[in-house]
Amino acid sequence: MPQPYYALPLRLDEVVAHKPHPTCSLPQSIAQNLYLMLTSHFNESRFDESFGCSLWDEDFSNLSNSRWKEDIRQSIEASVLEHEKRLRQVRVRVDLTDQEIQLDRTNRRVKRRLSVWIDGLLVRTNEQFSFQRSLFLAPLSTE
Repeated sequence: MPQPYYALPLRLDEVVAHKPHPTCSLPQSIAQNLYLMLTSHFNESRFDESFGCSLWDEDFSNLSNSRWKEDIRQSIEASVLEHEKRLRQVRVRVDLTDQEIQLDRTNRRVKRRLSVWIDGLLVRTNEQFSFQRSLFLAPLSTE
């Protein structure tokens, strides 16, 4: 049975050429959507200005770590509740740590690393769903 969800990135060149587009499972589709939410800023998506989260707006913020983490957690949770209707009983956790990055043989840099965990239940099957990603901040980048 083919999987009903399209995998990212969308390959419109293949669709136009009448080739089958890669598909993915429901959990993979939800994970792709959550990743897009984390890496999109508000007003970036033409179809919905509220899609995304405040990470981009808060990337260089000078708030205390605990207040900053809670603001980001709330923003992510609100976005997931609004835009990912295939999940219920959503729980979002975030953690902020400093990580040393080796740039080359002699240069190192310390970057802030935000780890995000999103857990919930799949509406369709009532199965547990878990998602985890880490992002480097200031400026925002992925692992």
